[in-house]
Amino acid sequence: MSWLRRLSRDRSSKAEQDLPMPSRPYSKDTTAYDPQSIQSPPYKDTQYSSGFNSQDRLQSFRPSTAGDQGYNATPRGGPVTSIDANTRPITSTNMMEPTPDPLTKAFNDAIRPYLDQIEDLKNKVEDTSYQLQQLEDERADMHAWIDKRGLRADVPPSIASAMNSDPTSAQTLNYQLDRKMTVLNHDLHRLQDSLSSHLPTATFASTLAQLIPSIEDLSALPGGPALAFELIIKLGGNLNSHGGDEGWNNDADASSRAEFYNRLDDCMLDIVRLRLAPASGEDPPWQVGRDIKRLEKTGAFLKTKLGLQTYFPRSLELMKRGESRVTQ
Repeated sequence: MSWLRRLSRDRSSKAEQDLPMPSRPYSKDTTAYDPQSIQSPPYKDTQYSSGFNSQDRLQSFRPSTAGDQGYNATPRGGPVTSIDANTRPITSTNMMEPTPDPLTKAFNDAIRPYLDQIEDLKNKVEDTSYQLQQLEDERADMHAWIDKRGLRADVPPSIASAMNSDPTSAQTLNYQLDRKMTVLNHDLHRLQDSLSSHLPTATFASTLAQLIPSIEDLSALPGGPALAFELIIKLGGNLNSHGGDEGWNNDADASSRAEFYNRLDDCMLDIVRLRLAPASGEDPPWQVGRDIKRLEKTGAFLKTKLGLQTYFPRSLELMKRGESRVTQ
């Protein structure tokens, strides 16, 4: 057996002698070691080819993300979700809504009842505005109906005050007062013709005096004083057409006529003041002297025919003073 052991030792020593020796053995001196002297073997991609279809194409499939985020990096707005990966790509815009602020949510819950009340009030205001518009339309129709039938002079004061806001209210009221005056005068004449004895002047005066308040209202409207001035003169003329002939002019009639003209003079004074005021704005300006001559001529005729001693005496005096002030 000894010869077998000797044979194995000879073979092992021979094998060690056959091993090649390194061309540059490592030195035990670590200070002389240079890492750059050791060249790394060239990189060889054994999985992909070196053409564009390998590494470059792989890089083109990688999603471009902001910064140095990796494939597993989570976007700043939260995890990216997708409903259908086949039809909708995963992008950074498909992010979840941020959680509402608890303070903001509490504030919104607190003011919600007040917002509901505000909305209800808005609806009520709209309904009320619609109802008001309907009432205004009905009022306009009622005023048109009154004017069409000549009842403007007989409406209550509450309705008259609303109708006076129209720009043409003075002309409308003047026309209807003139028409009513004509109707009253015609009715009085027809009544007188149906009687065998004459009606007293007091009856005519009291009937015609019903128009004086309406004439005063007319004088208060824009452009109304000049129209009211003419209506007062016409009202006195309607009274003059009753009596005076066939011995109907007695003391009672003369007293009633004088009282009636005294009341007309009071109304005429206010009208003359309005016409002489600087803010009257009559166009054309009032020719005061012409109306003074007209009233004086009519007064002289009535004094001769009916025995009327005075005919608008105070109004005439005021008109003369106004004329002298204008001429100066």
